[in-house]
Amino acid sequence: MIKQLKYKNVTWIDITKPSREEVETLAKEYNLHDVAVEELLSSSTRSKVDWYEDNIYLALHFPLGKYNIVEIDFILGQNFIITAHTDAVQPLAEFAQILDGGIDNKKEKGFHAGHLFYYMIRELYDPLEIELDGINNKLKKIEEKIFAGQEAEMVRSLSHANHQLLDIKWALKFHREVLQSLAGVAKDFYGEKFDYYLHAIISEYEHIAELVKSNREIFTELHNTNESLLTIKNGLTMRVLTALAFIFLPVSLIAFIFSMSGSEPVVESYLGWYGIIGLMALAAIITTGLAKYKKWI
Repeated sequence: MIKQLKYKNVTWIDITKPSREEVETLAKEYNLHDVAVEELLSSSTRSKVDWYEDNIYLALHFPLGKYNIVEIDFILGQNFIITAHTDAVQPLAEFAQILDGGIDNKKEKGFHAGHLFYYMIRELYDPLEIELDGINNKLKKIEEKIFAGQEAEMVRSLSHANHQLLDIKWALKFHREVLQSLAGVAKDFYGEKFDYYLHAIISEYEHIAELVKSNREIFTELHNTNESLLTIKNGLTMRVLTALAFIFLPVSLIAFIFSMSGSEPVVESYLGWYGIIGLMALAAIITTGLAKYKKWI
């Protein structure tokens, strides 16, 4: 499905699930390189950028939605942008609405596709900042619950937060490399004045990357703290269980001995049942005292 929107002298063509017929039609109209055509029709395992004579191709991956990473292909010309993706991309739909209302771009003279790409990338990075702020708030709540004694319950919550962070980190893995490569070619393609926007695009990425790094550091500290507290709590539990086993072992042994066949005369003649119970109680008291002396309980 193709959507076309014109802003000033720049045409934006957005394609969802591009077919070969649609891409070949665009290739003829905008003089796209054969390699770029194939790139639009296939998925890339990593983000990249290529410069052809009349346009620039780049692929970037974005974590959009819960655990969903979407590849967006861009072809930048002087007066057109083509975006292609297999899934619906909400930030691009929102950007189309923003264009209908107009962009505050009074300082741009000679508006071209590079300027539109700059605003588009900002709109794609904005949801990531919101998501990372949400993860940060989630980590703060997890921290409160960890120190409230809910270490075991927080293992799954930490796992979910880590999953989100890993998805974002993986998706943005090659953005720095691609954007720096784009800065090298776009400066020649659009002119020296576009250098400011190139640096601004890279700054947008660096801001997101720093948020990811900060959240990863917080997660690591919380994970280590949670694991340490769980280990201590489990150690205390095991120590108590071991101490209880130590206390009741002599009691159980006495009960076993006097429950054996042939012990009835001894019980009836010398101790009596109350005597056996007293002996068991005495054994429990002695072992309990020894356990306390050894600081096992």
